Amino acid sequence: MENTHPIFDVIQLGRGPVGMTSAALIAQAGHTVALVEKHEGLYGHPRAGHIDHEIARILASVDSADPVLADAEAPMDYVWKNAKGDVLIEFPWGAKGVSGYNADYMMFMPLIDSALAKRLDEEPKVTSFCGWQAIEFIQHDDHVELVIRRTRAVEGSATPEITEIEQRLRGKYLIASDGAGSPVRQKLGIKQEDLGFNERWLVVDAKRKRSLRRFDPDCGQICDPVRPVTILPLGKRHRRWEWYMFENETPEEFSRPEKAWELLAQQGVTQEDVEIVRQLPYVFSARLASRWQHDRVFLMGDAAHTMPPFMGQGMCSGIRDAANLSWKLDLVLRGITGPEVLSTYQQEREPHVRDWTIISIESGKLPCTVDPQAAEERDQRFKDGWAPPMPDFPKLTTGVLHREVDGTLRAPTGELGVQGQVRIGDKAGLLDSFQQKGKFALISVTKNPWTALKQQQCQAMEAIGTLATFIEPSMDVEGAYADYFQRHGIEVLVVRPDFYIFGAGAMESLPGLIDDLLKQLGQKVRR
Repeated sequence: MENTHPIFDVIQLGRGPVGMTSAALIAQAGHTVALVEKHEGLYGHPRAGHIDHEIARILASVDSADPVLADAEAPMDYVWKNAKGDVLIEFPWGAKGVSGYNADYMMFMPLIDSALAKRLDEEPKVTSFCGWQAIEFIQHDDHVELVIRRTRAVEGSATPEITEIEQRLRGKYLIASDGAGSPVRQKLGIKQEDLGFNERWLVVDAKRKRSLRRFDPDCGQICDPVRPVTILPLGKRHRRWEWYMFENETPEEFSRPEKAWELLAQQGVTQEDVEIVRQLPYVFSARLASRWQHDRVFLMGDAAHTMPPFMGQGMCSGIRDAANLSWKLDLVLRGITGPEVLSTYQQEREPHVRDWTIISIESGKLPCTVDPQAAEERDQRFKDGWAPPMPDFPKLTTGVLHREVDGTLRAPTGELGVQGQVRIGDKAGLLDSFQQKGKFALISVTKNPWTALKQQQCQAMEAIGTLATFIEPSMDVEGAYADYFQRHGIEVLVVRPDFYIFGAGAMESLPGLIDDLLKQLGQKVRR
């Protein structure tokens, strides 16, 4: 069939939250997107149940956070207890995150899907091809050609039928957010590294019919070798339970509704309390693709990496992928920088994802201990003060970041940039709500950052897309900026569009930071 569409800037495969976030960010930057999904409608069921402050900020940047957060719950902690009720490990979740939102939220994922879908339906730069299956793709020197075929729903089957109706799409780049089994990854022959932690669990998501008692823990893990259990809120109206499946137990047995009610009864939950909306035996895995880019094709989300669910960072990591790649594609598509910057996508994201995967694995080993003697020894180690060997929560350590003369990163470089409440005129709110999205940011509590730069530097940064903000004391509603800058001993921040800090320092260091940023982006400032 002949090509009937112009060349899109990006073809986005997959209409899950990762693919839709990617499409929204790229379109918001002014680029055309073809969004391809084999299903006509949204999935409609919860999968992920957790987002953190960074993901809330990214969703807000594409006007999709409000309905999610309105229904979300922000637990004070995430607790792991043994069979006797002793606390083994506790993650404090109640604090305010540096992004300006609560550190962590438990939410109902279909609200993310519907909010992003609504955003994309209103976006003229996005053309949706829902009910179309990607069949094959061909990479050319200057674009990717994608063959898609119409699908139709089959009653009683979750997989649509592929018809013979065919069309071809062309895009300058192709992003595959096509799931853990990614056909694109397989066609490219990209291998996966298996980190070796694969377990089977039953997940049951339920809608509350009436108020439920608080569980113990109400948000956490019961590390009982008789049968480990996960108990979580999914926002204000839903809850999730997960149970470990032993080797002699079958998916068929655990797919029967009576099995779910039997296990829920052990938690004191009956059919008068909840309605089951999803019951699924599943196997989680910890795998990383060896390559996330092949010429003009990129892998994103589960197509590039999967991890155990114990830290709630699987979908979050995919949304971070979208935020990272989108601003780099924007610069390349606008001709601001060359395609070389795209190689920093995997360079930056893979170590970050690997760290979260290791944290998730080490955490998951605690509830997945089902040998009674090993569980007793584990509990005793905790009583003796032992803690599992986990890395610090991740930050960026490589890529488009400013380094000191000796090659080191000076904090807070590589960390998420601060966002606080500000007052502008007679309105107060988070800083992002007053500013254009998707820009580099120069932020200072000392003076207007533009005044520290030469005219040529200002022009170069304006061409890239940069906002400069002087947070005066009267604007700093809660003192978040004054406290942050004083704590780090800095006067100015250079923040990337994905909210990570490129560099920071005294105001007199800003010209050097800008020169370094422009150099890394392949820009030259005319003197």
